[in-house]
Amino acid sequence: MGEFVRSSCRTRYLGRSGVNTPIFGGNPKGAVLSNRLLARTLTAYIVFLNVGCAAHAQHVVDQGIVIENVTLISPERAAPLRHADVVLRGGRIAEIGTNLVPGPHARRIDGSGRFLVPGLIDSHVHVGHSAALDDDAIEAYPELWAAYRAQVPRAYLAFGFTSIVDLDLRQSDQAWFGSTPLHPRFYSWGRGIKVAGGYMAFNVPSISSPNFPNLVYEPKEAEHWPKTLDIGDYTAERAVSRAADAGAICVKAFVESGFGTFSWPYLHTETLRKIQTAARERKLVFMVHANSVDSWRSALDAHADIIAHGLWVWPGDFGDAMPPPAASNVIAAAARAGTRLQPTMQTVAGERAILDPSLLNDPRLTMSLPPAVIDYLRSAAGAKARTALLDEYRKASPPPGFEPLLRAAIERAQATFKVMLQDHVPLVFGSDTPGVDGFGNPPGLNGRLELQNWAAAGAPLSLILRATTLDNATAFGLSHELGSIEVGKRADLLLLRENPLANVSAYDSIETIFLDGEPIAREALRAHN
Repeated sequence: MGEFVRSSCRTRYLGRSGVNTPIFGGNPKGAVLSNRLLARTLTAYIVFLNVGCAAHAQHVVDQGIVIENVTLISPERAAPLRHADVVLRGGRIAEIGTNLVPGPHARRIDGSGRFLVPGLIDSHVHVGHSAALDDDAIEAYPELWAAYRAQVPRAYLAFGFTSIVDLDLRQSDQAWFGSTPLHPRFYSWGRGIKVAGGYMAFNVPSISSPNFPNLVYEPKEAEHWPKTLDIGDYTAERAVSRAADAGAICVKAFVESGFGTFSWPYLHTETLRKIQTAARERKLVFMVHANSVDSWRSALDAHADIIAHGLWVWPGDFGDAMPPPAASNVIAAAARAGTRLQPTMQTVAGERAILDPSLLNDPRLTMSLPPAVIDYLRSAAGAKARTALLDEYRKASPPPGFEPLLRAAIERAQATFKVMLQDHVPLVFGSDTPGVDGFGNPPGLNGRLELQNWAAAGAPLSLILRATTLDNATAFGLSHELGSIEVGKRADLLLLRENPLANVSAYDSIETIFLDGEPIAREALRAHN
C-alpha cells in the first residue's frame, strides 16, 4: 500500500515503488536517458524522499481535539513552531507535532493563519470587590449587582485570563465564584494579613463577622489593637495558618502607611520576618503589598518572594515624577535579590475614570460589563455617584490636590517601571482588579489595559507573554500544570488571529479560549443583562 507524506514543498502520494510518476515532465533539451542512468536517477530520488520526508510521515489521531497547522508560541521555546498540530485530550495537552492528522473520530480545529499561546494568568485580583457599582448602587439596584457578578468570571476568560489568583478572598466570594458555571482556574491567598486600624482593616468588626480580617498583632502599633482580642491568637504563625487552612497557595501581608499622604498603622519589618518564616514552614509563597521606598525596603529585608505593586511613593515633592536615588537604589536591590515584582500600573491609571469617563465608550467594555451596568454608569445617577467619589478624593488629598497627585502617581509608576526593565527585575503579571473605587478597573479588560501599559513603557512583547504565563506559573508553584504549551500540561490555551510577538493589540484578536481542553468562542462570553 502507498501512503501520504507531507514534504517541505507539497504532499504527494507514493505508490508501491515509493515514488510518484512521472518524475520528469520530459527530457530537457531532447536528452535521452539510458536505462542504467534512469535507474540510478530513480534510486537517488527514492533515497532523497526517504531521508527528507520520513520524518514528515503523518500520524493519525483519532481521539480528542486536533488544532491543525497553527503557529505555536510558548515561552519555553526559542522560536515559534510553525505549522504545528496540537492534540488536546482529557483536559490536557496530549501531543504536539507537525505531522498529526485528525482521524474520523477526532474533532478538528483549523489553525491556519492563527497563533496558539498559553492561557494568561492574572495573579492579582479581587473577585468579590465591585469594579463598577458603589455600595449605594448595589443596595438600590440589586439586579445590576447580580448581572455584574454573573459576568465577572466570563470577563476574565473573554480577555484570555484562564487562571487567576485572588489575593484577599472571603469564603463567601470563593463559594460564589466557584459555583458559577463557567470560570477561570481559581487560586487564592485566603485573607490577606493586616494590622488592626490599618489599611483594609480600619474598623475591625466583631470576631463573628464574615468580614473579620486576618489580623496579626504588631507590637509597634499596639495602641490600635482591640482590647477584646487575645494577642496570643494573632501571632504571625496563627495568621499564616488561617490562610493555609483556607486553601491558600501563598500569603500576602499589607505594608501600607498611607500612600504618602496619610499616617496609618502598618506591619513592620520584624513582624514581616516572622510571617515569612511561618510561610516558609508551610511551603507557601510570601507576598508583600508595598508601593513606597520604605515599604519596598521592609519587604526586601523580610525576604519577600513577590512585591505586589510598583513604586510610586517616596519623600519629597508630590508633584515630582522623577525617581530619586532612593527609588533607583531599592529597585536595584530587588533586582540583586531576585525578588519578583507585580508593577500594577493600571491600578493607579484606572483612577482617571473618575475624571474622564471615556472608558465607557471603549467597545471592549461590553465583554467586561453587562449593558445594563454600562447604561447605569452613563446615566445621571451614575454621573452623580462619580462626582460624589471625586469630591471625596479631592477633600482627602493634600496639596497640590487630587488631579496633580494622580498625574504624578501615574508618571511615577511608569518611570520606575522603566528602571525595573533596565535593571532586569523579574516581573510577573498582576492587574490588581479592581484596585480602585469607580469603574476604572473593570474585570478582564483591566488586565488587557495593564498589558498595554507594559508595552507603552517599553516592555518587550516576549517578556509580556512570559510574565503573564510561565513566569507567573513558576512564581506561584504552578508551572507543572500551567504557563506553557507542553505535553502533559493543562489544556488552557488561546487561539488568536494576530501575533502577540508582533503587537500587543494581538490580545484583542482572541478568537477561541480553551479551558480544560474545551473550546469557548470568545463572542459567546460577551455580557448580557
